[in-house]
Amino acid sequence: MPILRNTNSSDRSRIIESFPPFANPDSMQGMVIGNDLDSVISACFLKNKFGWDVAAVYDYKTLWYSANEENFIDKFFVGHYEAIDLDIYHPNIFSLGHHILEQKSADVLAGHARSLNPNFIRGINVSNFKRKYPLGTIHFLVWLFGESDLSRSAKFMMWLADSAFINAQGHRFRQNAIEWVKDYFKSDYLLNMTERVDLPGFEESLQKEIFPALRKNPLVTNSGQVTSRHYNLSGYQCQWADPNRENDSIRDLFQIVSSLTGWLAPNLPKQFLKVEGRRHKITTAEIARRFGSLDKFLVDEKVFSYVFPYRDSVNYTNGIV
Repeated sequence: MPILRNTNSSDRSRIIESFPPFANPDSMQGMVIGNDLDSVISACFLKNKFGWDVAAVYDYKTLWYSANEENFIDKFFVGHYEAIDLDIYHPNIFSLGHHILEQKSADVLAGHARSLNPNFIRGINVSNFKRKYPLGTIHFLVWLFGESDLSRSAKFMMWLADSAFINAQGHRFRQNAIEWVKDYFKSDYLLNMTERVDLPGFEESLQKEIFPALRKNPLVTNSGQVTSRHYNLSGYQCQWADPNRENDSIRDLFQIVSSLTGWLAPNLPKQFLKVEGRRHKITTAEIARRFGSLDKFLVDEKVFSYVFPYRDSVNYTNGIV
């Protein structure tokens, strides 16, 4: 069963104590991160807090791991690395993510025994999809560790994660964002920030203080499916496809985030080896027809990671061994 599933617990001490990488950070040998801006910001935060470095990157298809990390695969699959901003389906792997992963409360989800996910904690699944966690991993981390003295630039950077500032604007997702911050986090500090992101001045400050530094990096794109309320800004997200070919750009992005937030940049491997997975899509109707349940589907297909992007479909990866 996922960590603190259906408890609706917002007791930060309890959550930390229930998640061994945070309760005993010296037991971890490093981080496995995603390949986007939220992952980079969160990795800098955790490097600053625990001294963890990046050992691998997972882009939901390929696991890229350090060529110099001896026996990485063996150690990863017994729980020596913390997966950040990722949802991994394996009973030994510690992961922190925020996708919708439960179809119904009767799902056992044995492979999420070491998964920390705010949707699991609050019992949010396909049936109440619109209530899903609307912010970034970095917001959860800032709240969980009680960080309330962020630099001005760090406050802006965290709202770029997963375009969270756009989610917290206007009418489409704003009430959900307010509900999470006010009723679950119960954080006046984050509530004040959530209210500010809906103002024109917030977007003006992003343009003047944050975007000029990010524009210099080739991984950062000024495009996206949604734009901001006042000046049609995109989320300024970034993704990379090959951490060997794009290594210099990734390192530069870490340094930009570090300089803006004041947090340390983790070490990044210079050379990666890889395990290629296979990416698939399937409807929930087909899962029911072919497998009978989500749990049997996950086992029979040897799923390593998955997500419900919509109520009626699943994206998943297998072949990572």
